[in-house]
Amino acid sequence: MSVVVPVLSRPRPIDWAVVAFTAVAATIAWRWPFDPLFDAITLGNPVLRAIGIVAMVLVGLKVGKQLGMGFEPKDLKHPIALPVAVAAASAACCLLADWLLIPVRHGGVVQMLATTPLWMRLAYFLLRVVNENILYRLFLGSVLIWLIARVWKTAEGRPAEGAYWLGFLLSQCLNVWMSVTSREPITPLALLHDALRYVAPAMVLAWLYRRHGFQSNEIACTTFHLFYQPLAPLGFR
Repeated sequence: MSVVVPVLSRPRPIDWAVVAFTAVAATIAWRWPFDPLFDAITLGNPVLRAIGIVAMVLVGLKVGKQLGMGFEPKDLKHPIALPVAVAAASAACCLLADWLLIPVRHGGVVQMLATTPLWMRLAYFLLRVVNENILYRLFLGSVLIWLIARVWKTAEGRPAEGAYWLGFLLSQCLNVWMSVTSREPITPLALLHDALRYVAPAMVLAWLYRRHGFQSNEIACTTFHLFYQPLAPLGFR
């Protein structure tokens, strides 16, 4: 009589890059409530912010994986070079949008760029962008894509390509409205500026996440400010 020995599946190895990234995000959320909507949802409580951002990372990674989007860089011969190039090109376009539309640009942002020391601006934006990407791209963007794909899908049952871009677009529009547009007088030229300055480059960064992984998007987002922040005040003198 043969004895059947059950084969136990090996536990999945710990992804220490995700662990480290999540720990950094939780620390930032605990200490600095950058996003007004997220801070309101978590009742201004640092513990709830930290727990909330961890939950959003886990949900975003899970949903993103189901949609074919991962965390690690993929399909790149040069995992650093392409995101940095995208960051440089995006920064150049944003600088042009700012400088050409100075009369309609949001006054508070102009004052901050023109009077705040470079090191303070870099520290602020390099920290802020980490959790902003989690909130509006990894989590909300992925969840919206998943929801849209319930009705907009291919004949094979996969999410339609347009579902990805609509989800990312809606998520970024909410981000821009809450953080920038609604805080200043709304005019057609101001809306044009915000679309060129905030929405258009975000869609390029969303393409990086969609095609090459969330880390590629994070590299580009952080590097963007290394190009943009030193040059931005030159157009406001």
